[in-house]
Amino acid sequence: MALARLVVLFEDRDMLVVDKPAGVHTAPLHAGDQGTLLGMVIEAYPEVAGLQGRKAAEPGLVNRLDRETSGCVVVARTAAAFSALLEIFAADGASKRYTAACAEPDHAAEGTLSVESRFAPYGPGRRMVRVILPEEKSKRLAQAATRETYRTEARILATGSGRTLLSACITKGFRHQVRAHLSFIGYPIFGDPLYGVAVPPTFPARMYLHAARIEMPHPVSGAAMVVESPEPPEFKALFAVR
Repeated sequence: MALARLVVLFEDRDMLVVDKPAGVHTAPLHAGDQGTLLGMVIEAYPEVAGLQGRKAAEPGLVNRLDRETSGCVVVARTAAAFSALLEIFAADGASKRYTAACAEPDHAAEGTLSVESRFAPYGPGRRMVRVILPEEKSKRLAQAATRETYRTEARILATGSGRTLLSACITKGFRHQVRAHLSFIGYPIFGDPLYGVAVPPTFPARMYLHAARIEMPHPVSGAAMVVESPEPPEFKALFAVR
């Protein structure tokens, strides 16, 4: 899938925050993969290709989103900024806020919802993660789980017609964290093929999870930064009842 254009939310000589559409890979999964967000970044900012990455195919890439998730992705433009950004993220210095459209649970909830857990891989091909709560006593699960715990805090923005719009915030992130945590507490995301439920009829098919905001210090100046990605139109249609 090719991108029509690259949407840049923030740019200076040190770094970028770009807006990833749903349905596009953040970076190549295999050599020669085309139509990725990072490929579009490198086409517009060739200097990124010369940087190191967490993986060889991910030069300058600081964070990544699942293919069907949209929103804020951070990319470094210099080696110094890349190193500093990795340190910021590793120290939980970047707060990431997601918007999620979920099925309304049977139980009523108000205020802030939170869950903290470790994760263990499971399912066919170990593609999914299982939430392992701190009180879990199973030795088998405990041995397979991550050493660190990961926390997601969410609050309800809107409800109606069997739908709930949530704002979910994390600092330290793990694969599928928001998706698995929201499903675990009774709010499965619409269009999530692993943890969620089907999208309501007549609405666009996608996973309704959007990386809406990132807040962190600038990697060079240290100045506080807040970058936001606009809510996709599909979300507005889904919650036109608001």
